[in-house]
Amino acid sequence: MTRDQFIRHATRGLWGTRKRDAALELRGAIEDKIYRHQLCGLSELEAEQAALRDLGSPHAIARDLSRVHTAPAAIRATLLLGVAGLLSMQAVAQIPAVGSAFMPNDVDIQQCDYITGQAMADRSPAMRARIDRLLAQAGGLAGLREQCRAGAFATLGPLLNVADLLTALKAAQVPVNADASASSVLLLKGGLNGSIPQVSFQTQTIGGQRYLPGMFLITFLQTVTTQPFTLTGQTNPVLTIGSARVPIGSARAPVQTVDVLAHGLSTSRRTDTSLPLPVSTIPMTTTLPIDPAAPQLAVPGQDGEVFAVVQNILRINEDRRGADAPETLWVRARQGGRIAFTDELNPNIRLVNSQAELDQATARGVKAAVVYRVNTANLQHPALTVVPAAQVRVVQP
Repeated sequence: MTRDQFIRHATRGLWGTRKRDAALELRGAIEDKIYRHQLCGLSELEAEQAALRDLGSPHAIARDLSRVHTAPAAIRATLLLGVAGLLSMQAVAQIPAVGSAFMPNDVDIQQCDYITGQAMADRSPAMRARIDRLLAQAGGLAGLREQCRAGAFATLGPLLNVADLLTALKAAQVPVNADASASSVLLLKGGLNGSIPQVSFQTQTIGGQRYLPGMFLITFLQTVTTQPFTLTGQTNPVLTIGSARVPIGSARAPVQTVDVLAHGLSTSRRTDTSLPLPVSTIPMTTTLPIDPAAPQLAVPGQDGEVFAVVQNILRINEDRRGADAPETLWVRARQGGRIAFTDELNPNIRLVNSQAELDQATARGVKAAVVYRVNTANLQHPALTVVPAAQVRVVQP
């Protein structure tokens, strides 16, 4: 449903100037919500859909607006307060953003200035060709260095401010018994009196502030609460937990939702045996520079949908066929009908329908991959649905 359709349904039953005034009220509220959601990293379409979800049923609004605009003047002001509260619901539930930052070394000028003439001369012809393609994609050496200095290739990715995160969860009424007194770990406690150490998360100190690697966000939330939660938006997502909406990340250190999901799925599998993933996976984050000439997968669905690809290319290349060797896990949002799944130019890969078939292919030394659609509606218990191999194609960019 679009905003215009929503407004038509919500103002049904009103006529003339009353209908016009109500439509103007609603449009203003919707556009304000869209603006707020875009500030949190959502696209215009995603922001519009989120704004309409915030408002709820247009038929319920129609009943309230009808009461307001047809009631006697003596009670109209009281009813207006109720409708105004409904239209401002999202602002009430909004919580200040959880800030993010990169490790200083990851964006240091000297660390990023690593491509020199001699270094290039020592590379193989194939590697020099690959670097040339990456340079061209980035807009030359200066462009690649600028990307690096902006944190594009940060080892730990963006990190989340611990104080902001704990404050946000408290505002969302998610109790967290955390001890941040140690210099390098965030300790979560449990037990009857809340004094038993249960789980610890490694943290980093930047500018006197404690930071948690963003890759741990889903695992952290699964540890501290049993409530359903989700992430909306592809960059600097909004965490929805209960009635609270928490913006995650900042412009200076953008958080990519698919990277958070990749690590969350990889970790969830260790305790959730219902996930059709191998026990051990290596998440391939978006910080990995991918050769622009590498093939991609054409997958069914809509752009923006999230897919996970488990493949054994690295295992086959390194001849690691043992049961305990990890697979690689690529989590990507569909763009232009495609998703990335390899950095190898000619993988000659076979698409299969299950993890069991992937294991069989690995035992025979055959490169293979299985593709899943990721249901992100409740990341407390993420769900994966296999995409039949017949519906997926390997295509060149």
